[in-house]
Amino acid sequence: MGRLADKDGAARHEREMAGGSSTADFSEALARGLAVLAAFDSEHRHRTQADLARQLGLSRATVRRAVLTLEHLGYLQAEGRTYRLTPQILDLAGGYLTSNPVSTVLQPVCDRICAQLDEACSAAVLDGKDAVIVARAVPNRLIAVGAGIGYRTPIAISSLGKVLLAHLDADERAAVRATLDGAPDTLDDHTLDSIRVDGFSYVANDVEMGSHSIAVPLRRWDDRVIAAIHVGCNIESISPADMHDEVLQLLTAAADEVRPRLV
Repeated sequence: MGRLADKDGAARHEREMAGGSSTADFSEALARGLAVLAAFDSEHRHRTQADLARQLGLSRATVRRAVLTLEHLGYLQAEGRTYRLTPQILDLAGGYLTSNPVSTVLQPVCDRICAQLDEACSAAVLDGKDAVIVARAVPNRLIAVGAGIGYRTPIAISSLGKVLLAHLDADERAAVRATLDGAPDTLDDHTLDSIRVDGFSYVANDVEMGSHSIAVPLRRWDDRVIAAIHVGCNIESISPADMHDEVLQLLTAAADEVRPRLV
């Protein structure tokens, strides 16, 4: 069996496994395989074994075994010396989306709001230092390459991320901020507490110049915030005043509507 790089091997021994399991129960082979899949993205659609070995800090032999196994299972396809993801990878994401009530409940809501405003509407959940899109609708006039289901947006600059972070307790907030490289002033407790009290987060020119968005929290039946929903568009399409009025009211009403169905 191939070995993890020294830093990853050390991390393994320091890792606290869920449920008190021994670190010896951690599967290095599975972790390597998932790391290979995660190395493909919109900027790296084709990767060679050498590319993957360099990025992951693993030996060529170790990467070769992982890649050939994933190819055999149908998740990677060889094209000359490079490999790319196959559509079968969607089976993994599809399992989450179809079994996750947040996605199934919120997709129709995003579709409806998008149709009403003729602007993009998305819902996201918190995953580490990112907000991950789990439901999204865009107008037919938009070409949203790379910004669909599964797209990750940094919590430090996005309205979705700030809403989700604002509704964590103090310890959870601190743990997330510790993973960020130089957390901006906009993530201080005073600002986040204000977002929590106001019930929304508005950002402009942060994710993309000339664009703005507004997001509200989504609570489940027990009042816990488990996701957020937002509308994002060009500042010239909807004015900041209308974002704080019409759009905010629309999102707040939607959040109240779906709350009984989020479990």
